[in-house]
Amino acid sequence: MAIPVDLRIKKTYRALFDAFTELLEEHRFEDLTVAMLCERAMIRRTTFYKHFRDKNDYFAFYVDELMSGLPQKRTGKGGAVSADDVRVLRHEVFADAMDMILAHEQLMDNILESSMSGMLTSMICDRIAHSIRERVMSTLDEGALAPVSLETTSEFIAGGIIRLFTKWWESGHDLESRPEIADVVDALFERTMTPVHH
Repeated sequence: MAIPVDLRIKKTYRALFDAFTELLEEHRFEDLTVAMLCERAMIRRTTFYKHFRDKNDYFAFYVDELMSGLPQKRTGKGGAVSADDVRVLRHEVFADAMDMILAHEQLMDNILESSMSGMLTSMICDRIAHSIRERVMSTLDEGALAPVSLETTSEFIAGGIIRLFTKWWESGHDLESRPEIADVVDALFERTMTPVHH
């Protein structure tokens, strides 16, 4: 049974999320401070530090929150997930992620133009890999991708997605090329997630 989250904590998290989104659209990550975030969210710094170590820790939480709004894994009869279900899920997650990113263009520019962009994209990559394991790859048996582990495969896919996305963004993120990127991401999944038959 899940422990219910205190409504005050939910309200605090929502205020921080909204404030962080606004601030990242106005400033590069390195110029943003915990004091600025707390002032914008109208919370005390002591409250922030009860939940997060620093702004880097909050950034990882922020990315998780963004991803939690993407489609969740669906199961068929008896809890089984077909290959078609997984494919549809991948397209939904990718489409929703792209919509979310395009709705916050300045935020993405500020992240990628930051002197800390390497660290930030690495953190995003970690969260994508975790999300892949939780949402899609957990539908496969641990031994299905042998000799490569689920963790290694998810890291590989996440790294490919980040690299592909970064190149697309830096080249002007042309909307017409979006379906092509979705196809490449899909092919990456298909080629790395094909179960091994013994």
